[in-house]
Amino acid sequence: MSVSLLREVHHVPGVRGWVRKQVLRSVARVVEWTTKLPGRGMNVSRVNDWLWVGGSVSRSQYAALAAAGITAVIDLRAERCDDAAALAALGIELLHLPVTDRYPPSVEQLMKGVEWALPRLKAGGRLYAHCEHGVGRGPLMGLAVMVAQGAEVAAAYRALRQARWQATLNDRQLRGLADFNTAWATRAGHPGTEAGRVAPPGATGS
Repeated sequence: MSVSLLREVHHVPGVRGWVRKQVLRSVARVVEWTTKLPGRGMNVSRVNDWLWVGGSVSRSQYAALAAAGITAVIDLRAERCDDAAALAALGIELLHLPVTDRYPPSVEQLMKGVEWALPRLKAGGRLYAHCEHGVGRGPLMGLAVMVAQGAEVAAAYRALRQARWQATLNDRQLRGLADFNTAWATRAGHPGTEAGRVAPPGATGS
């Protein structure tokens, strides 16, 4: 799967496309900021029965994650990290994979996240993958897990963007997704790699 094909999921050519992408990212950040106001909901989107993606969640909202049935969190932020102890007190496990904003996790980080998530999903858990604003890093991690669950990469990206319009991977992140897809396909050719799979992604949600 090439970057150019993945780009077609959200790409509009020329100057209009560049402006559209900048507007989307700006609006996404404004929406994220409003979720920090008292009484506003979380900057979280449900993709299917076992995956949520989005932006940062305050400690006061951790209970809402637990109420949604989320049992595992992957935090992709290099700039800060969720409170592991506060999450653990609610029965939620945390994996921190620090990535600089606007960059993709490395293939090794994506593999680590997938390998951590799969047995938890197989046991019936639910995953929340997030970054600061829920535009690039967090959604990319969620996509890697979807691919590992058997989803075709472009179809997974379309489904995730249907669930979360803010998710718009830049070219570096699209290349990271394509590289992971190639690496995972190579790995899947070896015996024993299906052991962690659970049911394929379900219908998108709000």
